[in-house]
Amino acid sequence: MRRTALTNELYFVTLTLIDWVDLFSRLIYKEYLAENIIKCQREKGLELYKYVFMSNHIHFIGSINTSKTMSDFLRDFKSYTSKGLYEIVKHEPTESRRKWLIKMFETSGSLNADNKKIQLWQKGSYPVLLSDNEIIDQKSNYIEMNPVRAGMVEYPEHYIYSSACEISPIKCLHY
Repeated sequence: MRRTALTNELYFVTLTLIDWVDLFSRLIYKEYLAENIIKCQREKGLELYKYVFMSNHIHFIGSINTSKTMSDFLRDFKSYTSKGLYEIVKHEPTESRRKWLIKMFETSGSLNADNKKIQLWQKGSYPVLLSDNEIIDQKSNYIEMNPVRAGMVEYPEHYIYSSACEISPIKCLHY
């Protein structure tokens, strides 16, 4: 039986794009995602402690301080950002992959009975409850070292779309 992700508990979350599509290799999509995370911090009770945006997935450690569960939050976040990202893809004049991306997202949506039209994020999100400091430290290190392991930067603090970077557009809490 799957456990429901509750309010005020600390979770490690991974959200992955369908077929590992490298959508976030473009700045415009990372900026849209960052704006939505910031909005969720202000308006939806998201408390963020660590995060990273990779080219085809995101990781974060966070909690929700509202009556919604983390599972509810993730469902709503994925639905909202899917629609927004899809619209940007459709209208971004510099997007050379437009036709291919639209076809990918629409085909995935048509194959998933839970969606009406499109699907950008893989089904499910399965937040992992962080129950002790050793696991929290391990997941924090994993998040911040992800761009280094991927060969994108030499040091985690050099990757802007990460909590390791001081000039990151998203501010995180400390635990």
